[in-house]
Amino acid sequence: MTPAQFDVVAELLGSRDPARAAARLVLIEGATTTAAAERCGLSSQSVSNAVARFKTADEKIIAAYKKTL
Repeated sequence: MTPAQFDVVAELLGSRDPARAAARLVLIEGATTTAAAERCGLSSQSVSNAVARFKTADEKIIAAYKKTL
């Protein structure tokens, strides 16, 4: 996922900080969920859940566009 794609998914999900920031750290910057959790003041489980939401939304968007092409 590119940074631009991340921003679109975040907007569509209505994601807010600190979950959004943590997901960005993992998906864009390559941080571990533990490191992102510590940096953003969240539990590792919360970060994992946020990352999963972003990945699922991204996959659904990609699948929807593949069907129309």
